[in-house]
Amino acid sequence: MSTPSVVHRVSAVPRDGGEVDDYEDATAVRVADWPVRAAVADGATESAFAGQWARALVNGLVAADDMSEPAFASAVAEGQREWKSAVQEGTPETPWYVTAKVAEGAHATALGLSLHPEGTWRAVSVGDCCLFHVREGRVQMAWPMDDPETFTNRPSLLPSREAASVPAPHTASGTWQAGDTFALATDAVAAWLLARQEQGEAMAEVLALDPEAVQQRIAAAREDSDLRNDDATLLVLELPASLETNAHSTG
Repeated sequence: MSTPSVVHRVSAVPRDGGEVDDYEDATAVRVADWPVRAAVADGATESAFAGQWARALVNGLVAADDMSEPAFASAVAEGQREWKSAVQEGTPETPWYVTAKVAEGAHATALGLSLHPEGTWRAVSVGDCCLFHVREGRVQMAWPMDDPETFTNRPSLLPSREAASVPAPHTASGTWQAGDTFALATDAVAAWLLARQEQGEAMAEVLALDPEAVQQRIAAAREDSDLRNDDATLLVLELPASLETNAHSTG
């Protein structure tokens, strides 16, 4: 089967009052061949080197064969090794209190999606990052959360420490059609999009915007107190209308 030709856009907006270097979300995509893979992660601000942990997670997820539970577990383990190596190399001499925070490890939520050539998709998640599947302007699925009121300050978190217990991931699967749109969002953006939908505003309208326009919408929503002031990340995948499935492929 030919290459997917999936279009992707990333909107990444640090929290107001923070520096660009303080941004602790992360995204990664692989759209050049099948399966198409995408991931987002949200590092927990209260933990040390959370941004590095989020980046290690998304890199591991898009390198995996798919978004099955075994592949997810392998991606997390590889990310933990990557994080430990990066932190140790980057902090040879640090104050005791930083060393103590590093010993506690970092935490993050994460969501991964894989699109397969036979017309199926799989997703895996720990925490409150969300996946939206849109077809012909209508939301087919919001997962793993579909209510803006259910977002809390205590989501399940993936630990960077290798000895720590890893929460069991949630999984989902379905089918895609040519012309579909998938969006992966960290919690603040996801809750905002769901609230807009409840108010009768089409989510597809925002997902179709270019990153600069999305950033403007996010800034306006923050000013109106409609969107929580947190790192905001939206990764959109658009499947071309000419894309065909290969029903005989094993993916």
